[in-house]
Amino acid sequence: MKTITKKERDCLIMIKEFKNSVFPVRLKDLSGMMNIKPPSVLEILNRLEEKGLIKKDRGMIALTIDGEEEYKRIVTVHRTLEVLYSRSGIDADEACKKIGNFDFLVDYDDAKKISNALGNPKKCPHGKEIQV
Repeated sequence: MKTITKKERDCLIMIKEFKNSVFPVRLKDLSGMMNIKPPSVLEILNRLEEKGLIKKDRGMIALTIDGEEEYKRIVTVHRTLEVLYSRSGIDADEACKKIGNFDFLVDYDDAKKISNALGNPKKCPHGKEIQV
């Protein structure tokens, strides 16, 4: 597992979940979605590329195989923690918001242990699949 920042996590998720025609996401798209200036996005992309999580080609950006795996880990951790929070009485939307501030710091193996303790839920409170 690579160590990433919150902005890098946000960028990975946006690259993976970008849905706009047949073209991969571009710097301009990410800048708008993340509400930060293109030079700052480029800096984030360069760090992700150094970590082997993305590839840039003629202005288009895509996840590498390692980037796809990191995305899956992030989503699994996030959704597992959503289940934990919601079962503890925290509103699902509020849980999602709070967890988004730290999910990228939680170890995937720890999330698997939490999932096991929760009975290995198959879906998060929002109905999205959890793949542990």
